Amino acid sequence: MPRKRPGALRAAEQRTPGWLSEPGRIHRLSLATSAAIRRVERESDLYEIFPGVTAEALRRCCSFFRLPGRTLYPSPADCPCRGCSLDDVTHARDVLGDILAALAPRPQAELGRRIARIDAQLLRRTLPDPLAPGHPWRREAWWRMRLYDGVVDPPPRLR
Repeated sequence: MPRKRPGALRAAEQRTPGWLSEPGRIHRLSLATSAAIRRVERESDLYEIFPGVTAEALRRCCSFFRLPGRTLYPSPADCPCRGCSLDDVTHARDVLGDILAALAPRPQAELGRRIARIDAQLLRRTLPDPLAPGHPWRREAWWRMRLYDGVVDPPPRLR
């Protein structure tokens, strides 16, 4: 039985980059975009970005929109750690924006279309806060200027 030489085996191992061979893909995104996102998550220096955060942020946003009722109110996270802070849909949207900014143009466009649908839902199903323009830290993004659930002054963006 013929066998491959050691050099041919090593060459075959080096063809597939590590970030591409990781299993799975992010729901409703292509494999190439999922691989680019995984690479950004792994190489990022930001505290909020860690491996798997994009899939988790997308999942938390979708679960927020599955809540009953026509009008939804974001609520601040109980714990400020980087995993629990995704309970606040506005923070999850911040993380998605950070990932989006770090991507190459083609994966950025694909993830951007998914985030645009989230933004449309967020704009349609949440209410604007009339007192938000008075807070300097809430001028960052429009999704931070929404009425929170039972909170007079929600916490600023964690950075």
